[in-house]
Amino acid sequence: MQTNNLFPRLFGLKPILPYNTVMDKNKKSHKLRWYVLGGIGLILIIFVAWQELKKVPTTGDWWPALSKLSTAEFNGNFVTVHNVRNFQYNGSETNPIPAWYDKTYDLNKLTKVWYISDPFKGLSIAAHTFVSFEFSNGDFLSISIEARKVQGQTYNLFSGMLHTYPLMYIAADEHDTVFVRANVDKDDLYMYPVKLQDPGHAKLLLTDMLEKMNSLAVRPEWYNTVTANCTSQIAWHINKLFPGRLPRIAWQTQLSGYADKLALQQGMLDTDLPLDQARKKYYVTAKSQKIGYVANYSSLIRQFDAK
Repeated sequence: MQTNNLFPRLFGLKPILPYNTVMDKNKKSHKLRWYVLGGIGLILIIFVAWQELKKVPTTGDWWPALSKLSTAEFNGNFVTVHNVRNFQYNGSETNPIPAWYDKTYDLNKLTKVWYISDPFKGLSIAAHTFVSFEFSNGDFLSISIEARKVQGQTYNLFSGMLHTYPLMYIAADEHDTVFVRANVDKDDLYMYPVKLQDPGHAKLLLTDMLEKMNSLAVRPEWYNTVTANCTSQIAWHINKLFPGRLPRIAWQTQLSGYADKLALQQGMLDTDLPLDQARKKYYVTAKSQKIGYVANYSSLIRQFDAK
């Protein structure tokens, strides 16, 4: 009889396991833990390798509004932008009337840049942001940076952190980018004037964005919710042209619903109003719905009160 287990049994206690048995169990548990961690690590390595090896698709059954790539052709101070999107919608984005056009713009006639914020419904910490360029001859051109999706695919913030969507720069008419968001989607839209330290900076920014657009047509890249989204790409262009103009790391470029606050704090919006008053002044949804689809839509929507 093993005396080391006799007395515990007499007093109703659990038997004391031999030291060697305890050590063997600990070793097995330790080995199992390392097997599990090793398995998880191997899965992560395979997943990362798979993501890195994935090629950005250049063909697919794309959403109609994302089916054509915009490109730019420079000729001195003039640039011809091909496939400027100008879709029309009959009350819903599900049945668009596709339309694109080519147009030549005089870069020397660039006068203003506008920063537009479209907060997500039910998730105001996130927003789609884009820029529009105004020319003295009455032309307007929007550049919207988006995730390119195929038919049946919807945008998802988590999926956007993986290699899911190609990165796309869209040149568009404001009847498309602004009107559809305000009048069809009924989104809360804010259109802020950008403060230019030099009039020539508008030309530099548009040129740089159009060159990136051309580059993506030849060397496609992945969209990324964190590092290459609509807002972080705008910030990337600004810091590329004007180093240090924006903080190198800014959480507002990921939580883009706060990006207008960052722009105001950095002196990039052409207003002295505090954010709540600036949002009130440059809120354009109600005005857009009142104006409707007219030829001089872009000029009318920019008639803001002086106060």
